[in-house]
Amino acid sequence: MVRGSEVFRRRGIMRLSLLRLMLLLLMPLVVSGCALQTPVAISRATDFEDFGANPANLRMKAYVPAGLRRGAPLVVALHHCFQTAEEYAAETGWLALADRYGFAVLMPGQIAYNDPNYCFQWFNAWQQGPAGDEPVSIHSMIVAMVEAYGLDARRIFVTGHSAGGSMALILMASYPDLIAAGGTFGSLPVGQTSAMLFAPVAMAGFGTDDPEDLARRIRDEVDWPGPWPRLSVWQGADDAMVAASNGPRVRNQWLGLMGLAGRPPAVDRVGPYVRETWVDGQGRPAVQFVDLTDVGHSVPVDSKSGCGVAPKGLAQLVSDVGVCSSLELLKFWGVVR
Repeated sequence: MVRGSEVFRRRGIMRLSLLRLMLLLLMPLVVSGCALQTPVAISRATDFEDFGANPANLRMKAYVPAGLRRGAPLVVALHHCFQTAEEYAAETGWLALADRYGFAVLMPGQIAYNDPNYCFQWFNAWQQGPAGDEPVSIHSMIVAMVEAYGLDARRIFVTGHSAGGSMALILMASYPDLIAAGGTFGSLPVGQTSAMLFAPVAMAGFGTDDPEDLARRIRDEVDWPGPWPRLSVWQGADDAMVAASNGPRVRNQWLGLMGLAGRPPAVDRVGPYVRETWVDGQGRPAVQFVDLTDVGHSVPVDSKSGCGVAPKGLAQLVSDVGVCSSLELLKFWGVVR
């Protein structure tokens, strides 16, 4: 596996010095970000330290159901901004589903020292590859989980919302030999911007839609012949934070990577929402796109069925619409039949 080089470590030191200054200037945002978080009443997660290389200084939390069998899958759940790792996993139903279907959950967590709003830094060039600080840190966590609990290294899945979803895509692109499949919500394609200054422009929906141009951003950085991790993309049509046009761009990037651009999808519905699915040469679902009409910047849950919780605060970006998107991802990944 690719590790962070000395060049990236030196850049990291320079970046941390700049971030210290930014943190002082943006302290009001830090306070507001903390205020938006709703601490989990009773933690079900275990904190890990010394799990391996951690150049980004991320926090590692994990949930392993009692009596979990060896060879179980691993789901990596990446939170959105203004939120903690365990909050996201609990609110979107991942912890309850782990108990029900028998898999482990890894919850990497951002810290305010790195980003005042607790965002994974998808928008920085040094984070968008296998030697980036945050990808290296999360990669270390995954390897530690697989080794500690005897998990199935062929069934590692990653999902996330917003900045977490954008980082999930970076992980899939950076470690295609490690990640089997993923699922994202309200996220941006890999390489949409290479500096924090231009992140709002990318989020506003500017950029190419061409599948080959989007796929080339990944191919130029990662030497991998394929197959690429399979991907399910969910995008709120009324998303006011990440323009709805970014969802199709993520879809197109993966269609380009997999050589499926221009092919017609199979169309069905999940709840009231249209779902398109492209299959690979073996007839396996490879790329999926769910158009969430009348849904904003959020993750669909079904609290009545025990999948996630109804939203109670500004930081709980979930929509209780009777669709358990986390369960649908498990089905797409082949964890649940």
